[in-house]
Amino acid sequence: MAAPARQRGPALGRGGRGGAARPLAGVALGAGTVIASGTVRGGDLLDQILALDPGARGIRAFARPGAAAAAARALRGARRVLLATGFTVAPGMPETDGPPGAAVLGRALRRLGARVRWVTDPASAPLVEAALDVLGEPPDVVVYPEGGGGAAALLAAERPTHLVAIERPGRTRAGDYLSARGESVAALNAPVDELFVGNTGRRRPVTVGIGDGGNEIGMGNVRARLVRLNRLHARIASVVRVDHLVVAGVSNWGGYGVVAALARLTGQDLLHTAALDRRMVEACVAAGAHDGVTRRREPTVDALPLGAHAAVVELLRLAARSGMMGGR
Repeated sequence: MAAPARQRGPALGRGGRGGAARPLAGVALGAGTVIASGTVRGGDLLDQILALDPGARGIRAFARPGAAAAAARALRGARRVLLATGFTVAPGMPETDGPPGAAVLGRALRRLGARVRWVTDPASAPLVEAALDVLGEPPDVVVYPEGGGGAAALLAAERPTHLVAIERPGRTRAGDYLSARGESVAALNAPVDELFVGNTGRRRPVTVGIGDGGNEIGMGNVRARLVRLNRLHARIASVVRVDHLVVAGVSNWGGYGVVAALARLTGQDLLHTAALDRRMVEACVAAGAHDGVTRRREPTVDALPLGAHAAVVELLRLAARSGMMGGR
């Protein structure tokens, strides 16, 4: 998600203005403490982590507990997966949120026996490849075909059993693709959401969407709630629906959360480490990525420093092992 036009709570650098990314009250830099408005009280530690809202985007209004676990159950038996990601917020500015989460989730599904291919457009392809390289995964990346009929051709060639999108623009009711600032990004992002639109019939793929702001593939599931939030959300809200929607404070975290849930289901250590997370973001920046909020070419994601994301990874690893708050 690109920078929101309005912020409540701690200020974020936006559009290349203001200070560099800094720690926010929503995420502690050590895994021992988490403080965030909107955190789910009690219940599953995994849901509590994904409910962290450091950007004050109001995700509590459209996130639901248990979503990552439901998506994991749907993906556990996946055979052929197309995983879409990449969000370019301005010319030459594909963002750091999305490719790392897609790389980690795709690696987990490959380890569980699925054939996985990543789908994006030319601007984000180097980022996805860079993240995969850090994980030691082959760069099995497909650039979405230009011109009409791209979705039909790709679906026919790949025959996916599952379609997943992480931080990928979804069309609005007006047919445009908008950033979280309300700016059109249609000219910068291929219409990859065509893969998710109009899938009908008994053999249609199972669909999963992961996002953080309302303008991504899958947010059609909660569009009515987004419309009630404010005028900006009503304008940018995507109409593209999915079978399973996962909302998190940062889209990468949503992808990691599904992997943590898969680890619980299978008893396998599927989630990456904090050190690998740092390296993936740094590799994406070296490949041309920018922070979607600050719009600077710096190793941050949504204006949060690497230490904040590392802490979330450690917490998710704890959630994968313990299952519930209190070690139950």
